[in-house]
Amino acid sequence: MGSPLLPEELAGQFFGVGSLGEKNHSDALSYIKALRVPYTFQVPANRSEDMIRQFGSVIEGFEEHGDFVLDIDIQTFRSMTSDDTSILVDREHFQSLYSLFDGARYEFMKTQQTAPATMAFSIRDSSGRQHLSEQLFHFYCRLMSRIAQGQMQILRKHCDTILFCQDDPGIGHVKNLIDQQKAPDLYLQEMIARTDSIFPDDVIPAYHYCDDWRELEVNGWHALWDSRPKILHLDMLRYPPKVNPEQAEKVNRFLSRGGGIALGVLPNLDDSFTKPVLDTFRDNLSSALEMLDTSGVDIGRLARNAMVSTQCGLSGAGIELTREIHAKTSEFTSTFLELVEKAVR
Repeated sequence: MGSPLLPEELAGQFFGVGSLGEKNHSDALSYIKALRVPYTFQVPANRSEDMIRQFGSVIEGFEEHGDFVLDIDIQTFRSMTSDDTSILVDREHFQSLYSLFDGARYEFMKTQQTAPATMAFSIRDSSGRQHLSEQLFHFYCRLMSRIAQGQMQILRKHCDTILFCQDDPGIGHVKNLIDQQKAPDLYLQEMIARTDSIFPDDVIPAYHYCDDWRELEVNGWHALWDSRPKILHLDMLRYPPKVNPEQAEKVNRFLSRGGGIALGVLPNLDDSFTKPVLDTFRDNLSSALEMLDTSGVDIGRLARNAMVSTQCGLSGAGIELTREIHAKTSEFTSTFLELVEKAVR
């Protein structure tokens, strides 16, 4: 049994995914700073902060004005993979990494960056081929490792405890291509292990996957529950947490090893709400806890190791909804504590 990664005082706190439905970066600063766990954020209305363009922009030759196109020649490959120095994303592409830390100090801070598999899946060469080979995956592992170092140079100066999340929405698509033998020298278990190695030593590791988390399994090995313990941000709405006994046992072992779950129980689009935000949160969280409990997941252990969240980022949400969700975060936490207490009685 491992010690919980999540500090006890963060159980039930809000886990911000990253993207916001704002038009102007400065409009979000005050409510992000007021959170129990503030987070670096992106405003995708600013095209430079797209999750691929944001980090691809540091690579010489990356085409960021149209599609994500990059031809990696031997010189580009060697310069990226043979150099261990940090890479700092500039202010244009990562405004909050600078604006949140103008002399401020934080007890907790969450940050994120795109995982190497999603970078490789999303970027193509000029002939249209995806960068899905072992060699090019290594290239993106080195890129994101060096970017992580750059982030930490700033974060360590201003933050006591850092939740460091790797966003990997493309890994399920990569798994499908591997299963179809279209990426013959890539192996899911190895890719997850190498992605885990990117986490800096002195952080709470976290991982965002917004596709069907129940199906991310190969030959009995589950990429989320059987890998390194971390805080997993999972969509509980599109993919309800009904799991078979075998997966429930994997979840329980994961929790016992110190892992945690950020429960994505709030919709991230205005049209998905038919009730007020807090009522929707209560209903969806209650339903998720009931499904997990019925499936055999240890709710008592989960209660100690869970945060709450939206199902994915808020880039598609309206400004009013984006702000209301953040204004309600303390009520989310009290509702979480109330519901889990009832569930474990």
